Amino acid sequence: MLTRLKVVVTGLAVISCVATASAQDLSFSTPGGQTVTLSSLRGEVVVLLFSGMQDPQRRDGLKALASLADRYQGKNVRVFWVSVNAPTEMTDDQLKNVGAGSSVSVLRDGNQAAFKRFSGKVAQLPTVVVLDRQGNPYGQPRGGFNPNSDFVNDLASIVDRLLER
Repeated sequence: MLTRLKVVVTGLAVISCVATASAQDLSFSTPGGQTVTLSSLRGEVVVLLFSGMQDPQRRDGLKALASLADRYQGKNVRVFWVSVNAPTEMTDDQLKNVGAGSSVSVLRDGNQAAFKRFSGKVAQLPTVVVLDRQGNPYGQPRGGFNPNSDFVNDLASIVDRLLER
């Protein structure tokens, strides 16, 4: 007999994903047209927050992400806000403005290849993915953003753990 267990998680929701998905072959573009590959970031802990123009929490998420980036400035940690919008939905100039005055780097995943790879069957914006120094996803991606949660410290505890390895 099959039984189903439904668990409701508050704060950061956990999204089903294959934790062993290789991140090495994924690439993004910068607002300036350069390509950034995840394999080029090996040796650093990488935090990716997938979001977009349609995400009503993008400003709060970006502000929290900037706080995280400031905390790890000068360490082997890279923090990115990743737009899932195609260039027809969000121009490069608009994308540049998202990160203006922030310590967070901005990337585009216009075809949503990385977002789909990491978010699994249930795609939710925003989604946060943390990669270890070898470029492998650490734990499950976190979907949703609760401004009342301790988002920055929750992510910082993961980043600290990975830096200690």
